[in-house]
Amino acid sequence: MTLIERPNDAEAVDVLSLRLGLRAARALDRYAGSPVRLKWPNDLYVSDAKLAGILVEARWRANRVDWVAIGIGVNVRPPIDVENAASLEPETTRVDVLAELVPALRAAAHARGPLSAGELEEFAARDMAAGRACVAPASGRVRGITPTGELLVDTDVGLRAFRDGSLTFAGATR
Repeated sequence: MTLIERPNDAEAVDVLSLRLGLRAARALDRYAGSPVRLKWPNDLYVSDAKLAGILVEARWRANRVDWVAIGIGVNVRPPIDVENAASLEPETTRVDVLAELVPALRAAAHARGPLSAGELEEFAARDMAAGRACVAPASGRVRGITPTGELLVDTDVGLRAFRDGSLTFAGATR
């Protein structure tokens, strides 16, 4: 599904994929069978299997965001021939999911500012990467995120913040 929104705060666009993930996780919890967890910057998991992914594309006009396209794919049914993929509970319908998900995503798109203390706390509670060893965006151990959405990795040269890239766990195949 893709939604087009017109957020009114450029600073909030920097954390939009994280905020969308938080709201989507809350909306999908009731259909997932167990709590939905988050993987920075834009993936949702049930246990260690991927349930959904979010992509955000922004269009700017001068110094302000004109619109954003919010794309989300959710495995309502088990994907065929896909390893390590989660899906929602069997009785779940797409209409049920959309009824919960669309208002949640729209609310996230219109939130303002960096991530709040409450959002950071919720992310930490759902963060599947916290404390895990990673090899990308740097080798080290994941320590969470900042209010402006950077991934914190404790490396051999100290704590570093990363704005973009993909998070790859040690021992995982890319």
